[in-house]
Amino acid sequence: MSERLDCPKCKAPLEGHDVSDGIIVYTCPACYGVMYDKEVLAVPLDLTGAATKGLACPRCRGAMETGQGYSGAIEVDRCASCGAVWFDAGEIQILRRLSGVENLAGRRGESEIETGPSFQPYSPPGSPPAPAPARKKKTDDEPAPKTVPPEMANAKNPDADRSPTVALDGRVYQHFQTSVPVTTSVLGEFPWTAKVGDVVRMRDFISPPYLLSQEVSEGEKVWSGGEYVEPEEIWTAFAMPGAPPAKVGVAPAQPNPWSGQLGSLWGQFALAAAACVGAYFMFSVTASRKTVYEGGFSVAASDAERSRVSDTFEIPGRTSNLEIYLETNLDGHWAYVSMALIDADTDLAYDFGREISYYHGYEDGESWSEGSGHERLYLPSVPKGRYYLRLEPETDAPQLNVRVVMRRDIPLLRLPFISLLLLLIPVVWAVMRSGSFENTRWMESDHPRVSDDDDYGDDE
Repeated sequence: MSERLDCPKCKAPLEGHDVSDGIIVYTCPACYGVMYDKEVLAVPLDLTGAATKGLACPRCRGAMETGQGYSGAIEVDRCASCGAVWFDAGEIQILRRLSGVENLAGRRGESEIETGPSFQPYSPPGSPPAPAPARKKKTDDEPAPKTVPPEMANAKNPDADRSPTVALDGRVYQHFQTSVPVTTSVLGEFPWTAKVGDVVRMRDFISPPYLLSQEVSEGEKVWSGGEYVEPEEIWTAFAMPGAPPAKVGVAPAQPNPWSGQLGSLWGQFALAAAACVGAYFMFSVTASRKTVYEGGFSVAASDAERSRVSDTFEIPGRTSNLEIYLETNLDGHWAYVSMALIDADTDLAYDFGREISYYHGYEDGESWSEGSGHERLYLPSVPKGRYYLRLEPETDAPQLNVRVVMRRDIPLLRLPFISLLLLLIPVVWAVMRSGSFENTRWMESDHPRVSDDDDYGDDE
């Protein structure tokens, strides 16, 4: 097990990163400080005015001294015993600018000094500028300069696991992203001193359409708030010609256009669902459930004529549904019963039919069954009148007995359920669109709701 090293400033556990072959640099995931052991700092660093300030070395627990280098242009902490050097957030970028050395992690004398066009050796005030070290020729294979300090490239982000929130003015802001912005160029005027190489710890929290940001640098913590504004409003406010470019993606604090509709849609669904359930309740209370016919029919396999006709019967009341219940003696056989309900006065016929089968037995010591010897079906809208029933069955049974029971005005529970499902369609559509919008928003954060593996599957 590797030894644990703690940050001398905030006491968080340090993380070791192999920045090149066998060269380890330690970073703090909480305050973004960086520690170099004495032998892996590629540039000499002479400190003046060194004094102890109560800091303990993460490496040997010895006292650390705080001193100034490059004629006071930088202040760092160094262990008086083992020589480990501690840089607070942003100081390592300052050292790069002062020394003109980009690759600070390496044993001195073992690697060529590399500089970039924006890194010039430090010259004390009043002295002639020092010549720039020779630069390596850039090749096509050489990676582009990084905007994130190399020491922090693999550092863990504790906010990604903790998902912190901030409460302000009655709103709860959710953590969106923690980053380490680096100043690469400065143009314009600012109410503060801005320098190339400045590094801050940025934390963004959102409560759409509001954004809350925290910037942490050495000795300073600044909070700022913002509100999302549609591009059209900006175009109008500044009287800009033409139309704004089309939106690409989702901004962190951009309001979800579907979430505002969800409340209204759920309200409309609740009203429609209440009306649907109320109508079913009223129909159930007033339904007659009256038996209008009951009779039996028998057909033998040897019968040349298999059509059977019932006596005339009366179907009273308002136009409503008719339940038809068929009960047979089928056992190990099947039958298809073709039927017609015929108005005795107008000869108007309602044709329908149903297949019925029933099989059962034993297999491997267990009983099994398939189908049923009875069936139930419904005619949706039958007016009152005098009717008779005609049956013409087909069957492989030697003798088929069919008992028919008809009941008038039967409430069907499935109808309100189907109505509720249909009413849910626009609500479900809005929920899916709202969820897709949020997935796109959070995909750019430290807390993505879906990952690339969810979209494309695992690579084999």
